[in-house]
Amino acid sequence: MNAFHAIAASLAEAGCTRAFGVPGGGPNLDLIGALNEHNIEFVLAHTETGAAIMAAAHGLLSRAPSAVIVTRGPGAAAVVNGAASATLDRAPLVVITDCVPQARREATGHQRFDQRAMLRPVTLRTARIGNDVDAAALDEFVATCLGPPAGAIHIDLDATATTDIDPLAPSVVVPTELLVDAETMRSTLQHAVSPVVIVGEHAPLELIDTLEAFNAPVLTSYQGAGALPEGHPLHAGMFTNATPEKPLLRDADLVVLVGCDDVEPLPGVWPESGTVVSIDPQPIRHHLAPVTMQYIGHPAEVITQRIDSTGRNPHAHQSALRSRLADASRPLGPIALVKAAAELWPSECVVTVDAGAHFLAVMPMWPITRRHQVLISNGLATMGYALPAAIGAATADPNRPVIAFTGDGGLHMALSELETLQRLNLPVVVAVFNDSELTLIRLKQKAGQGGSAAVAYGPTDFAAVARGMGVAATVVTEGEQLAAAFEGALVSNRPHLVDVRLDATEYDHILQVSRG
Repeated sequence: MNAFHAIAASLAEAGCTRAFGVPGGGPNLDLIGALNEHNIEFVLAHTETGAAIMAAAHGLLSRAPSAVIVTRGPGAAAVVNGAASATLDRAPLVVITDCVPQARREATGHQRFDQRAMLRPVTLRTARIGNDVDAAALDEFVATCLGPPAGAIHIDLDATATTDIDPLAPSVVVPTELLVDAETMRSTLQHAVSPVVIVGEHAPLELIDTLEAFNAPVLTSYQGAGALPEGHPLHAGMFTNATPEKPLLRDADLVVLVGCDDVEPLPGVWPESGTVVSIDPQPIRHHLAPVTMQYIGHPAEVITQRIDSTGRNPHAHQSALRSRLADASRPLGPIALVKAAAELWPSECVVTVDAGAHFLAVMPMWPITRRHQVLISNGLATMGYALPAAIGAATADPNRPVIAFTGDGGLHMALSELETLQRLNLPVVVAVFNDSELTLIRLKQKAGQGGSAAVAYGPTDFAAVARGMGVAATVVTEGEQLAAAFEGALVSNRPHLVDVRLDATEYDHILQVSRG
């Protein structure tokens, strides 16, 4: 079996059903042909970063590897952002590049550089795969992307070369003085008077019964969101290591981290709180949180039935935050936009959120009902994420409607993928917070940092651009138009863009409430 069919067979064996990419001819097309023979469908994208984000979102939701295929040189260089995003957001991704063949490397300078060296820092592992590859070794390598932790791996495809696979990275070693047995952790949890639980990315997906038994307020990271569904009486909102959750943590005598990853919260000083302990399904080193005790295993093994006698109302904490965020809301502001969509969108939908000021409105306000319902570039926080992630999500499950929340800056970076969305005819609505600036950067900007030239764009008619690519579009210029625009987009069950000409004046208030 040659390298092309070996890679295709290994991906198929691992559960891969789709690959995305921008081919460069030759080996790329040979590989795509081999993928088709193994019933792996290829999706042509416009940008390498977009294709990688599509594949990572697809892999995250399908719980299987997805692949991105790009050409040597510029293709490999352009896919770095997508690979880094997958690795830092713990999404399974196989990045496949072709390269200048080893036999011609000394005589070829065009597009030749060490692609493995470039991608190694943003992937879990790299390999050069040739026709001599051993199937079992390739299967073991591909499985690396599933983790733990999940992330991107890289294949430099050279059928003429000798296979060379990086060794596995050393296993995470937790300091022995932190490790405790199940009985010790159970006793610590049972003796807590006012504990708070923080659920992160690595927590098991089925955790509701365990959390209900412990009967303590639950915060989640962005990637742990949905551990308790919207409206659950124990759900206290999100943990971002910012201002809103500080009162709750300050009153806690014990903070219980469940599957939390240092990549999830904002960097900075850990908020004042009681003792911090960690329950991790896999070995994790905690650097941000001052963990004093760590148990490696399933949370249900140590989190047991408990009676809370403090009279706390965790859900009131989230409700109060939402009220404070809405205090300064405008008829056509970001809070009104999110509320209008949330009132219409069904609970089974998928939501993707770009980096930018708008995510400060979406994340605390959206009614999240299950894990991985909302996809956000959290670890890397890259702009241009929401649209390609929505395409990846919709291909993973075409029966779920998807809404992509993006700012104008992020959409500009991924604008060409509107054609991909139209070509695939996916049930995705793109909601654009269109205020013609990098709002989050403007909010952080100080005197002497470039003024409006550093953060402001000219106006863009995204609806006109979308229509030019065959995507239906609606322009919203008044608050009373929001509900009808989103209802029409949703019921169409096909690609639709809602271009909201936003009143951005409430963002200053939102940032103050969200970050302090």
